[in-house]
Amino acid sequence: MNIKFRVRGLNAHANLRRWLEQQLERLQSLIPVTSAEVVLDHQRDAAPAFGAHVHLAVPGPDIHATAHGHTMQAAWLKVFKNLKGQIERRKTKQVTRAKTNRQHPALTSRWSGVSATSRA
Repeated sequence: MNIKFRVRGLNAHANLRRWLEQQLERLQSLIPVTSAEVVLDHQRDAAPAFGAHVHLAVPGPDIHATAHGHTMQAAWLKVFKNLKGQIERRKTKQVTRAKTNRQHPALTSRWSGVSATSRA
């Protein structure tokens, strides 16, 4: 996975980036992610002061989330929870769609709606 970081208004040291990368790797186990763009923002005059935005390039429509918090960790946890929820909802939809589209051979025959006694 290719990860791009854009950091505005704060010092994103190597430990923070490594922690964020580990969190994104956890999402990789749920859905194949080709690339991720992470924007971290700190505005001292705003409340809440920290913001995080993540855009994930995945098969199908891309997934993205934005959140704000009073700490960077709070903003990130909100974004991560939102992304994980979107991925899980997508997986649930796919499983449901696969179950409803599955055809049963006994029910798809020409005479499936007609009983044996009514044919005679």
